[in-house]
Amino acid sequence: MSAVSVLLLGSRRSTLEPLALALVTGRRFDVVGIETDRSRFWAIALDCGADIALVETNSVDVSAVRELVRVCPDTRIMLIGNPGDPQLIDLLVAGADGFFTRDVAPELIVEAVRMFGESGVLLPSPLSRLVLDRLRYLEEHFGAAGIEHPPLGKREALVLRMLTTGATNREIAKSLDVSVSTVKNQVAAVFKKLGASNRSEAVALAFRLGLAEETEKV
Repeated sequence: MSAVSVLLLGSRRSTLEPLALALVTGRRFDVVGIETDRSRFWAIALDCGADIALVETNSVDVSAVRELVRVCPDTRIMLIGNPGDPQLIDLLVAGADGFFTRDVAPELIVEAVRMFGESGVLLPSPLSRLVLDRLRYLEEHFGAAGIEHPPLGKREALVLRMLTTGATNREIAKSLDVSVSTVKNQVAAVFKKLGASNRSEAVALAFRLGLAEETEKV
């Protein structure tokens, strides 16, 4: 059986190299790259077609995860980092399929990567509980018995569509030729009308309600 190929992205090589060494021990994994520069990481990812991208959460944002999913659809993303990271759920919604805490021995992370490679998903407690609670919240408030399409204005609908692409407030402001503060107000209005408390909920609801495909430029 051929080894599972793994590509690592993080903030420092000094933290990634011990993990890479642990991964190659026993020849279960083939580390095809270690990178701290995100732009170079994309090039390596495209070239090697790794089975798993092991990514530190502090090295990416939502747009970066979406881009990796787009350019390397066959590469599964497993995050490592702090389970209290406020963007963790957003990164999972954006396309990552697994997470494991970073502050443990490399051997434990290797075992987690093995489990992830076999099952294709890894959401240890309490993260799995958090994700389940989020899904139940969405089902309760926006399921078949929930609200119909909220009355979004054309500009609000466009802002929501751009949120689903992972665009930041600054990127949206530049695209629409408005100020960042204007975009913040429009995003807040979208959240209020959707009943969402953050971007990940707004994006999930946009897809759930079919709003991601219905907007048009104004």
